[in-house]
Amino acid sequence: MKAHTTWLSGAEKDLIVDRALDLLAGAGMRFSGPPFLHELAAHGAQVDVATGVARLPRELVEWALAQSPRAVLMAGLTEDDDVLLDEGRPFRFAPSGCVAKTLDFRTGERRASTLQDLRECTALLDEAPELDIMSTQVSVCDVPLERRELTEYFTLLTETRKHVTFVDCPTEVPAVVRLCETLAGDLERFAARPRISTVCTAASPLQVDAAVLDVHVRLARIGVPIKVYSMSIAGATSPVTFAGSVAQGLAEFLGIATAIQTAAPGARLIFCFGAAPLDMRHATLAMGALESGIMAAMATEIGHHLGVPVLCPGLSTDAKHAGIQAGYEKAMKAATVCAAGPDIVTGWGLLESHNVMSLPQVVIDGEMAGMVRRLHAPGEVSPATLGTGVGADVGPGADFLRHRDTARRIRAGEHYRPVIADRVSYERWSERGATEYDDACSEVVRLLAAHDAKAPYLDGAQLDELATICGVGAEAVRRARRDRPARAGRTDRHG
Repeated sequence: MKAHTTWLSGAEKDLIVDRALDLLAGAGMRFSGPPFLHELAAHGAQVDVATGVARLPRELVEWALAQSPRAVLMAGLTEDDDVLLDEGRPFRFAPSGCVAKTLDFRTGERRASTLQDLRECTALLDEAPELDIMSTQVSVCDVPLERRELTEYFTLLTETRKHVTFVDCPTEVPAVVRLCETLAGDLERFAARPRISTVCTAASPLQVDAAVLDVHVRLARIGVPIKVYSMSIAGATSPVTFAGSVAQGLAEFLGIATAIQTAAPGARLIFCFGAAPLDMRHATLAMGALESGIMAAMATEIGHHLGVPVLCPGLSTDAKHAGIQAGYEKAMKAATVCAAGPDIVTGWGLLESHNVMSLPQVVIDGEMAGMVRRLHAPGEVSPATLGTGVGADVGPGADFLRHRDTARRIRAGEHYRPVIADRVSYERWSERGATEYDDACSEVVRLLAAHDAKAPYLDGAQLDELATICGVGAEAVRRARRDRPARAGRTDRHG
């Protein structure tokens, strides 16, 4: 027994793929840089150096797809922390990234994100049992720009066991290469178990910055998996229709994939599709819109049809706080997207169209993720689960509560047991006087304390080497060694 949905027929998939290939062969894609234009021309593309546009023949794109591995390993600190992307079996959860604002649960203030926010959200996400992959969740706006990137890398790699995605395009490529060597021991071992990945984003419609692309090619050559992201706005930077936006997003992925594979054959690529509609009334991006989820489900089926891993936002909302709108938008989109079986589902802990991070929302989204995972977990219909033997033991008019099979299956996860959702009687709920949001805030504090109590993930030599590469000071190293005072313990935003 397993839940499954199908959005596209085989013929519809072929139509969307054909449209994407026609876009690349006809309109082409702008690469705005000679190195890639020359490489693409050498592989049979029709290139206009003056405009930076390359028209890619179908045969070249199909060759590039054939170079892309179907399964991609995203390694964690140990093999137990690894994630293997293999056609959504099973889907994995990850945060999105680099938001510049944080909704402070201690004060209620919406403010610029800080280094402390990155430390706390990374620590909290590391403790989340349903989260599989880490990313740069917030941008550290209180660190000077020239030091920000490497400070973020050091914080991420010392606060989590999970695979880490650097969301903003790296500018310090030699430093990233040294990080890869330090984490794995050498580049050969890194290529076998890549601890980090990066994100290369298209500029819709049908453009990519050549300097950005060059960075990802250099990293792909040492084995870094590259998430190739199309993030168009349906009705503005892509067609208003589902099929039109999916076809354009696929074309953008295929265009970038072709450029990368001509320069770094065998590169590990993930098709990332994050299109959302333009709200025509308010002229805003509607990440929580149901249409965004439908397009993501379609893109998932197309990506797996072509044999590449797929990432889509699922836990998305346009709400400004953890309330009713956030609940129904995130749940509806996550259920829609996960039913299609993408390899990675993102949006965890974010509000306001992926623009604001909230620590209590991280906890709430963890509960949603657990419920969605239970919804799509395989079930068993057999004499054992039909209660054949148990029913005979219990008999008419008795109960199953005290039967050992009930306790055994409950402990094994037969029923999902929430942490935040309130299932007590009205009288007990009223007496306690705490809301679900209060409980989420308390869980934030508990999980942060649990993380602080753990031993450092990296040994002293690795920490010192990472600190040297990233140029961080003694205070950052002290924190990474877990030699730090407890974090603030207030549990609600009202004081």
